[in-house]
Amino acid sequence: MVAATIPKISGPRQRGLMSFMLLLDRSLAPRVLAATLLAVVVACDEPTTGTRRYPVLDDVGGSDWMAVSVGGDHTCALKGDGSAYCWGSNRYGQLGVIHTDTTCGTGNNRYPCTGTPQPVLAGVKVISISSGGRHTCAITQSREAYCWGANDQGQLSDFAAGGPTPARISGSLPWAQISAGVTHTCAVRTDGVLSCWGGNDRGQLGNGSFVTGTARPAIPGGGPIAFVSAGDGRTCARTVAGAVYCWGTIWKERTDGLEVSRLQTTPQAVPNAPAMVWLSVGTFTTCGTDASGFAYCWEANPRGEMGTGTQDGNTSPQRIAGTFEFVQVSAGIVQTCGVVITGAGYCWGDDSFGQIGILPSQLIERCSSLPCTTRPIPVTGNQRFTEISTGFGSHTCGVTTKGNLYCWGLGVSGQRGDGTEAGAVSTPLRVIEPPSRGSSGRTGD
Repeated sequence: MVAATIPKISGPRQRGLMSFMLLLDRSLAPRVLAATLLAVVVACDEPTTGTRRYPVLDDVGGSDWMAVSVGGDHTCALKGDGSAYCWGSNRYGQLGVIHTDTTCGTGNNRYPCTGTPQPVLAGVKVISISSGGRHTCAITQSREAYCWGANDQGQLSDFAAGGPTPARISGSLPWAQISAGVTHTCAVRTDGVLSCWGGNDRGQLGNGSFVTGTARPAIPGGGPIAFVSAGDGRTCARTVAGAVYCWGTIWKERTDGLEVSRLQTTPQAVPNAPAMVWLSVGTFTTCGTDASGFAYCWEANPRGEMGTGTQDGNTSPQRIAGTFEFVQVSAGIVQTCGVVITGAGYCWGDDSFGQIGILPSQLIERCSSLPCTTRPIPVTGNQRFTEISTGFGSHTCGVTTKGNLYCWGLGVSGQRGDGTEAGAVSTPLRVIEPPSRGSSGRTGD
């Protein structure tokens, strides 16, 4: 999954972002700009527990959330002071905490979880965090990388025990960016060298084989890597020049209703791809944006998650329907979301659990008999976002220009962070504010 950081933006895109700043209250502009340049996802039933949280249509009040990353059934986010929090399922220790306040599931399938943000890497300033399928990774202010959670495929490291204790990722140079996928992890060093480790059953490590371990994928031409996104059995990276390369599970075609893929064990350039400034690998679809704000998606499209107005896949990037100018996109399991230049949030694809931010009953289209939309539609409410993240599950979260954090979609593991562990909602719910950590503790780690 793409990490919760936003890359540097230049040219026409940057001018558009500055125009967006002018639309805001001047007192908010510095905070929004900081968030934007940080080093840098069945019918819906609202919760009916005693701690019921109501959908919020207007962004009121303010907080200091800066970035968010949605995983399978957990979520992690960063505050402005560099403190990190996670919530949702802790079945594999992916929250980075030993004890949680409740359990989720039924019968013999009960597991630890929490519906409220829990601190992770206490006392350490974190600049980037990435939620994977069952594990989480982060980069600290001192450019050290840590991962925690499931390690059955070596996605934490070859030597980590797995579980809630963060394992430090070794490296001869500082780390610049990290991305946690479903069973593997990739990270970029400050010198542009890319490393991947963990599961490799689909060739997602890019080492030319299906052998697990730590690999350094060889990018044709040898250009330094600026950004990497690890998905479900697939990885894509972009160079500093914006060229995009992918490896692992590569979509070929749809045959008799089935998505057919091939396995590619080394990085290859994406056919006819424009220079990208943003990149996000989901389960079926990969998406990105160019310097002008045009958004593109490619590969499989079974639920309309490419946003092109059809359910047809394509091996080359296809323009998302409409004239939107995107500043960020996030590809999930069967849904995709993004933020346009005005700050409005849009989603498309499958909406079985309200993860695209609209009541499923309001959608006319059907994808395999399930409610969906093949074109971008606005997220319910009047929030203006700096980023939206969706992942390998069925929920979505977004940070607003006021620093508030909202989540919507499925919440049975507490992954929405609204204090409940039940139901699904299609309108944004405000994430509960964690207690302040204070100013003590380490700050340079």
